[in-house]
Amino acid sequence: MPLATPIIQLMDRDPISVDIKQKVSDALRILTAGRIHHLPVVADGTLVGLLSTTDMLVLQASLLAGDDAESFAFIDRQRSLDDIMQKDIISVSHRATVGDAAKQLSAGGFHSLPVVDQNNHLVGIVTTTDLIGHMLEASPRLELPEALKNRLRVLEAVAKAAQAFLHSGMAVVEHQKLERALEAARELESRASH
Repeated sequence: MPLATPIIQLMDRDPISVDIKQKVSDALRILTAGRIHHLPVVADGTLVGLLSTTDMLVLQASLLAGDDAESFAFIDRQRSLDDIMQKDIISVSHRATVGDAAKQLSAGGFHSLPVVDQNNHLVGIVTTTDLIGHMLEASPRLELPEALKNRLRVLEAVAKAAQAFLHSGMAVVEHQKLERALEAARELESRASH
């Protein structure tokens, strides 16, 4: 059963993190590289906070900073990770199940859960994207009517385009793919309803 799957089978076991003593610019560089959207903050391996791309975008905009060395130095002089990280974070135990993580994430307001051991040491991270992928892989395959198969293919194309868009840093090309996929879905829906 997919909900009973131990979270350690699904989580990223080697999450990128920053130490609380690192510079804000280090975290900014990691998050603006576009590979990840949530960055755990640790002190001697213990989870103490979480940063998101949104946190960093707000910081960058509020300081009117660019991505040059002078802007990074300015940010580092003005702020520390302790100032900007989310401290009241929700995490999940390494003994939790996918169902436990899904319940936490479905509460809303966040899209990742740091996974910690009994000493609150960071051992992984799981995101809503990880959970959705797991549920899709684990769900039983049903023989669908051809019309539903076509709709599913269109929705899968929309999902792929949306995921690429989210991970692209809002690249124009990915935005156009998403628009084409959405238009195809609308046309298919229109044909199906007539």
